[in-house]
Amino acid sequence: MKRILVPTDFSECAGMATELAASIARKNDARLFLMHIIQIPSYESNTSIETYQDVAEGLFLMKLVKQKFKDLLAKPYLKDVNVIEVIQFDSVYESVSKQAKEQDIDLIVMGSHGATGAQEIIVGSNAERIIRTSTVPVLTVKNRHMNFAPKNIVFASNFYGESTRNFDSIKSFAKMFNSKIHLLKVNTPNQFETTKFSEKLMADFVEKTGITNYSANICNEESVESGIHYYCDKMGADLIAMETHGRTGIAHFLAGSVAEGVVNHTQLPVLSMKISKDKTPEGVIFPE
Repeated sequence: MKRILVPTDFSECAGMATELAASIARKNDARLFLMHIIQIPSYESNTSIETYQDVAEGLFLMKLVKQKFKDLLAKPYLKDVNVIEVIQFDSVYESVSKQAKEQDIDLIVMGSHGATGAQEIIVGSNAERIIRTSTVPVLTVKNRHMNFAPKNIVFASNFYGESTRNFDSIKSFAKMFNSKIHLLKVNTPNQFETTKFSEKLMADFVEKTGITNYSANICNEESVESGIHYYCDKMGADLIAMETHGRTGIAHFLAGSVAEGVVNHTQLPVLSMKISKDKTPEGVIFPE
């Protein structure tokens, strides 16, 4: 993880994400891209009063952003960190996607306030959309972590064949902090599996990924999300790692996303990765 991107609006929440990203960058000798998105009013070449007002507003915004960057870079937690300032003039989602591709970003770190109730259904958030669609691992943060060093990472998965595809990102993350990975399989009434079958899935997963510092755990709960919260609270997790299949459109509306739900309702940092699904006639994924 040598290139880390942090979208910032200079809020307290974004500051928490920047501080955490800085600690990762310092530990891994990585370059930190701090990006702010602004919208400068468009104008035409005429002498109308409105045009002069637009130009003045645009210049004021640019000056304000430069000052905010100056104040941010003066923070103690950014000392000795290789920081690149980035200013974009698009929507948050398009700007993050563009920069992630152009700068060959390895990790995106974002602050998230979460959402509940009607706001969660109607509004959503930029963080949720990026989590759902980003091909780069996304780490969402809600609290301040002065010395980020997760010792216990809970990796919640179905442990089918697809789960090994992007697991190297989590292995690298765990290796960086010498973390123990706690494999978690949540069985629910609607997706029930016998203990023997779940244990076999996790054993195969361990063999394929070659992890050594781990524990294997099975939890029975009413929903996957509640099972994740229960287990993390029980064992004192420092970070949750999850996969997302990147559903969009009507599929996302109907099926939702466990990863997005967890991000919304946990206070822990969440590391999410998009994985592609194998297509079957029934639309079901089976173990390899």
